[in-house]
Amino acid sequence: MPHPVVVELAGAQYYRIEHEHPVTLLGYMAVLEGNAPGPRLADRLAEATGLPDGAFRTVREHAELDGGHLDDLHRVLDELAPAPARQTAVSVSALHTANLLTRLFLSLATDPGGHP
Repeated sequence: MPHPVVVELAGAQYYRIEHEHPVTLLGYMAVLEGNAPGPRLADRLAEATGLPDGAFRTVREHAELDGGHLDDLHRVLDELAPAPARQTAVSVSALHTANLLTRLFLSLATDPGGHP
């Protein structure tokens, strides 16, 4: 079962795409792509939690691949030049994403193997 905050994080993107505008997904992407994990984070998480290395495969992949993605995303936003209301929606999506990720990481720090 996925962590409830992960469900909320994914669900928020579906909602925003369907009910606001697809461009809002770029706010979510900006947070994730703009904050690539450090190269040793997956190892540190596996050691701290006791979970198998395979549980952190995605973290490892993002650490290796995400270096320049934020610049690419900024270029896309510049080319799209969304209207001010849509720019605000992208920003709100980014802030909501950052909030949910913070909640997720705090929850995992409190109880690495469980759900709240």
